[in-house]
Amino acid sequence: MLDRTKYMGSSDAAPSCGVSPFASPLDVYLAKRGEPTEIDTFPIRFGNHNESLVLDEFTRETGIELTDFQKHFRHAEFVFIGATVDAITKPLKGAPPLEAIVEAKTTSLYYDELPDHIIIQVQEQLACAGLQLAFVPVLMRGRDLKIFEVEADEDLQQMILECMARLWLRVQEGDPPPAMSPGDLKRLFPQDKGSEMVADPTLVKAAKKLRQVKAAIATLSDQKAVLEAAIQGEMGEHAVLTDIEGWVLATWKNTKPSKRFDNKAFKAAMPEVYEEFVTTTNGSRRFVLKGEKP
Repeated sequence: MLDRTKYMGSSDAAPSCGVSPFASPLDVYLAKRGEPTEIDTFPIRFGNHNESLVLDEFTRETGIELTDFQKHFRHAEFVFIGATVDAITKPLKGAPPLEAIVEAKTTSLYYDELPDHIIIQVQEQLACAGLQLAFVPVLMRGRDLKIFEVEADEDLQQMILECMARLWLRVQEGDPPPAMSPGDLKRLFPQDKGSEMVADPTLVKAAKKLRQVKAAIATLSDQKAVLEAAIQGEMGEHAVLTDIEGWVLATWKNTKPSKRFDNKAFKAAMPEVYEEFVTTTNGSRRFVLKGEKP
């Protein structure tokens, strides 16, 4: 198995470009720097398990046979950028020879069009393989198979490769990319140093704008609570609210009973055992916006 910390792969393409719903540039940076990452989640295992099924169904639907499963390519110019593709097509008998990438996907969603993060991944694969066409069979919601075609786009590929190259340079120099989410900020700055900094005019303006936004959210939250209470008061013991044509407007149903561990009762009943399993963790940072300067 290839060491993913030694090169940029196709799954790093969308995060490097800042368009992945699953990872940020910082996630890629930290993974390449050797920080452990969660790669054994159920959705990943489910997708890997169904990969062969999706590829088999692609052949069944198209009549195109596949070869070179899990073949790895390296880009001719950006040698630190590579791609491992699920399969390559075999030429059809009597047809002009044409190799294409096949990249199988599984999702709980339904796609009318391929999302940007998949398109970017596949374009990176095409760039590394030097091919012009890719098929992306997608198993959606466990029952619908849809096959998308992606043609090589040299301009888009160049942009993707440049984004990946810039991030790889940061990895080599130990220069983390800017945070793009609250999760990124927690990983970059988990603890404060107890020091103070003086805000420049831009930060002062941002703090003022944040106060305005928080005030607007509080007002809308109050309005939401009033409207919900009014609707629920009229519904009473009814579980479903519909319009005159039967369209469901709202539901107010009991959730299923759940079991929870009573921490306080356990501590009171077995204090010595409780203490054996108590651990101390570092406190997390809490952002508090103070009132406006008088």
